[in-house]
Amino acid sequence: MIVNTMISFPYDVTEDRTRFQKSVIDGDLGYYDTIARKFIPQETLDSLLENIIPEKEHLLVSENDPRLSQSVNRIRRNLSIYQRNPSDSYAQIFLKYLSNRYLSSIREQKLDAAILYVDVVGSTKLATQLSASELSSLIRVFSQEMSIIISRHGGFVLKYAGDAVIAYFPSSSEFGNATENAVRCGNIMNAIIDQSLNFAFQDFALPPIQVRISIDFGTNEVVFLGPEPDLIGHTITIASKMIRFAKPGHVAIGENAHKQLTEPHTRFIPAGQDIQWEYNDPVTGKIYPIYFSADRK
Repeated sequence: MIVNTMISFPYDVTEDRTRFQKSVIDGDLGYYDTIARKFIPQETLDSLLENIIPEKEHLLVSENDPRLSQSVNRIRRNLSIYQRNPSDSYAQIFLKYLSNRYLSSIREQKLDAAILYVDVVGSTKLATQLSASELSSLIRVFSQEMSIIISRHGGFVLKYAGDAVIAYFPSSSEFGNATENAVRCGNIMNAIIDQSLNFAFQDFALPPIQVRISIDFGTNEVVFLGPEPDLIGHTITIASKMIRFAKPGHVAIGENAHKQLTEPHTRFIPAGQDIQWEYNDPVTGKIYPIYFSADRK
């Protein structure tokens, strides 16, 4: 059975009595997260949900978009926090929880979804330039901002893998074309990197970063290989292999994703012979076509 489900945000998370228990601490009404072992005031939870709620055709309309300044302020605040307490933000913990909750609801089923990989270019070089705490803060802030953008586009964080974030965008009648959402998400990621994240990094003497992004679409299997749900399948394999060919600030997509797009030929161009791509399509037995952002240089 292939799931093409409607996503209903925020998935009634506070009805999860096993994890979230209503509490009052120092007069503040909220919830105690029994897994994170953290009290979350209702005001904080409401603000978090407001920041990550999916938005149809989420776009940054201009360089003066208020969401850019919100992002800069959030990054500055989190960098200050991480300098004092180097731990994962609750937003990251919460977004991973939402993904686990969603996949657990469709366990042992197949899911049509776009898969997105985003990673930091040159992280090995960064490790030689920065202290361990500085690099840790940089990666944490990067991961949180990318996660928020993913959620805004109707996607879920599948996992954090070092300097990479892996996400999936289920086909959903509520949020439309999953691949269009993933591609739009990738474009916004690059804009946030340039106009928010790197701008805020200057205040903390951190170097600017660039990212690479790869996307493909297909059927994935929801599995439990451990305590948490995961996705496996050809689509994730392809997306993971494509990312090393994506140039900084650009997006690489597979043939299956390309077929899902409207007017794809004006936005992406076929990969040339200059790349050593030899991955065969298991269906056709031929080299699987990949494409790059039309403005790739």
